[in-house]
Amino acid sequence: MDILQPDARHLLTFLLILTRILGVFFLAPVLGSRNIPPQTKIGLAFMTSIALFPFIQSPSIANSISIIDFALLVAKEVTVGAIIGFTANLVFMGFLLAGQIIDFQMGFGMVNVIDPLSNISTSIIGQFKNLLAILIFLAINGHYYLLIALAKSFEIVPLTTFTITPEVTGNFIDMIVNMFIIGLKIGGPAIGVLLITDLALGIIARTVPQMNVFIVGMPLKITIAFATLIAALAFFAAYAVRVFNQMPAQLISSIK
Repeated sequence: MDILQPDARHLLTFLLILTRILGVFFLAPVLGSRNIPPQTKIGLAFMTSIALFPFIQSPSIANSISIIDFALLVAKEVTVGAIIGFTANLVFMGFLLAGQIIDFQMGFGMVNVIDPLSNISTSIIGQFKNLLAILIFLAINGHYYLLIALAKSFEIVPLTTFTITPEVTGNFIDMIVNMFIIGLKIGGPAIGVLLITDLALGIIARTVPQMNVFIVGMPLKITIAFATLIAALAFFAAYAVRVFNQMPAQLISSIK
């Protein structure tokens, strides 16, 4: 493509590329944050589209295409971008889920804070794990993984060719299942220790009825939970890096 001498077909191709990238940038982790102004997201998507435009084959689009037909093509590209961005977000939802389960186990189920990135109410430990995951994601240049998957998506699913098939639906369901797997693996150490603590407190309550387990149990569970979280930080970082390294392949598989 000659970007300096575009014709109508090239202009329509550029608009389709921009549409897919906007779908990613508005839903992807970090880039889709509410703290980033929409104008900035649009500007980044526009610059990314210019960078990718010369390397993407123009689809067979008639210069006299109707507005309705072009709107359907735009809807296809928005769907592809939205699937990629939301699938990437599911990974971070797994970290949030792990924190919410731990909060419930340690007695912080009713204590929530407002997440400034998503503007929703989240648990304290969930917020901590999500922010820690974002720092690790940026430290290992995880946003590059997202851009690599975005560029490869134009090879796997060329412009105007996306269709929702049973394979796409099945892969998307697998990504949701993977979110729960990530949450259980991340929260596994603390969940297991707290479960053992509950069993121990139950035995004590039966054998020593004079002891007020409710008064003793709450601070004990909080102390044990925080100690376990600190001890498992190395495991958390190693597993997060492993999950993020697998992200490009997962994002591509979600739209195949």
